[in-house]
Amino acid sequence: MERVARQARNEALHREVNERLAQMDKRADASWATDGETFEFLCECGAGDGCDARVRMTLAQYEHLRQQDDRFAVAPGHENLRLERVVTRTSAYVVVDKIAELEPYVADDPRGAPSH
Repeated sequence: MERVARQARNEALHREVNERLAQMDKRADASWATDGETFEFLCECGAGDGCDARVRMTLAQYEHLRQQDDRFAVAPGHENLRLERVVTRTSAYVVVDKIAELEPYVADDPRGAPSH
């Protein structure tokens, strides 16, 4: 269980990095980006070996997934069904929702969003 908990904590760390990227992208978006423009985010899979995959999403898609603190964006194929269930699957990214037992490890959402 400790390995699984460590992976969940890694996912929360990647989410914090993506939060900062989204904030920078929002500032840039205000001046030049279009509604359908996609931005590059880190895969939030939390792989222990340091995943370097990227996912492309619009800011609206990222904002939608961030409405819950237990949801993460991962690269297709990086979902781990021992940790999470798939909520949305696209060719560019997969949105996953943490299983209930792991929610305490990802509850430090920088936005304070609730889990559902």
